[in-house]
Amino acid sequence: MQKFNFLFFVLGASVGLLILLISLSSANREESLSSERGKLLTSKLYVAREILPDHTMYPVLMIVDRLRLELVEPENRSALLLAYGKRRLFYSEKLLQKGQRELSFITLSKAIKYYQQALEQSIANFDERLLSNRLNQELSFMAIDEMKILFDFVTKNRDSYADDERVVIDLLIEQSKFSLLDLQEILYQ
Repeated sequence: MQKFNFLFFVLGASVGLLILLISLSSANREESLSSERGKLLTSKLYVAREILPDHTMYPVLMIVDRLRLELVEPENRSALLLAYGKRRLFYSEKLLQKGQRELSFITLSKAIKYYQQALEQSIANFDERLLSNRLNQELSFMAIDEMKILFDFVTKNRDSYADDERVVIDLLIEQSKFSLLDLQEILYQ
């Protein structure tokens, strides 16, 4: 497993350096493409602490995230899923502030799905006894706290989304609530 960690570190450092070089060489440059209907699509390269989904290099970040998720040991998966969900929720808020509602919706739906997976992983950790009871309880309480933040965000920003987007968000939240209740039942037995 140490080989994978070293390989992942080298790959991550290389990707990070590539992103930095590309961003620095073309900071704040916008590339525009016209679609068949004349709609203007923009993709941006910019220097920032985080790479939002509107950044040209975001797909690279997604590949790295996916690799990390595939290589992580099961006992660490819940914490990583929570981190991904939290980051997507932050990105969704930033995109709303930038007026990119549709991209914010997509990012929010991914955040909800990551939180849902984290809840399910926490439940599985109890069932399979992958973690010490205390560590799993701590992660589970973190997941519950993050879900409260998610619910607050959705409640506060629900009207910012289109009707069909709200339907999807409500459905995803409802599914997450069932998993949340299952996890709370395990914790408070």
